[in-house]
Amino acid sequence: MFEQNVTLAPFTTFKIGGPAKYFFRAKTIDELIQALNKNAGQPLCILGGGSNVLVNDKGFDGLVIKVEIGGIAIKENAVTAGAGLPLSAVIRAAVGKGLAGLEFATGVPASVGGAIWANLGCRGSDISKVLTECTVTDRQGQITMLSNTQCQFSYRNSIFKREPLIVLDATFQLQPSDPTTLRKTMIELSNLKKQEQNVGEDTAGCTFRNPPDSSKSAAQLIDELGLKGYRIGDAMVSPTHANFILNVGQATADQVVQLISYVKQQVRDKAGVQLMEEIEYVGF
Repeated sequence: MFEQNVTLAPFTTFKIGGPAKYFFRAKTIDELIQALNKNAGQPLCILGGGSNVLVNDKGFDGLVIKVEIGGIAIKENAVTAGAGLPLSAVIRAAVGKGLAGLEFATGVPASVGGAIWANLGCRGSDISKVLTECTVTDRQGQITMLSNTQCQFSYRNSIFKREPLIVLDATFQLQPSDPTTLRKTMIELSNLKKQEQNVGEDTAGCTFRNPPDSSKSAAQLIDELGLKGYRIGDAMVSPTHANFILNVGQATADQVVQLISYVKQQVRDKAGVQLMEEIEYVGF
């Protein structure tokens, strides 16, 4: 069912954003295709777990489809999961069956579809290393299958950022391992993430990509300029991880944009490095 004027802030990890003109929750592939067919040319935004995005305070003047396609199947060493499933649920299911390869993403609040769209990566690995194929649709509802190569993965990038394709489900090829050892690894990674990042706080995750022309990460560059804790309104550079921006109260999208601009200007002027955003802007 199409809803109107639904505030998007609760559907994002930033807890920021105005209303969508139209809003639709797609719990099955058929529902998603039906929504696309009824869209009638409105601007379209696909939303997964709501991380890695900043929604305009004015909202989105079009249709937002929140992908909630679930389902998971494990056959031998392959795991197939719906695009709307939290990646954390897939990791737990795989580990429970003694399958390794996805645990690098432990603690990351992404959906399966969002993880593929962004080629989610951390701790020396990324989605491209384990994905074998995914089912996708174009915006006319034509369904097809893409191989890993056809997804055109690169650092925090994929074909889905350039072409109007929507992930419906995905298959990951994993490796047999000891479930007890994998669970121990997950606990260690989860504890490490709590120490190094802002788990449970209102943030989109990493704000900037690591610059390819620098030996230092974005977080290092920002930290070395003493910008941890710098804030504009209720938008603040995390005191824990300098590449995270936090909503510490009632931050607006405009405040976040101003803070991003300030950090980029400081790093450019003082370190000679041009940072590029990793987060995506919606409705701007």
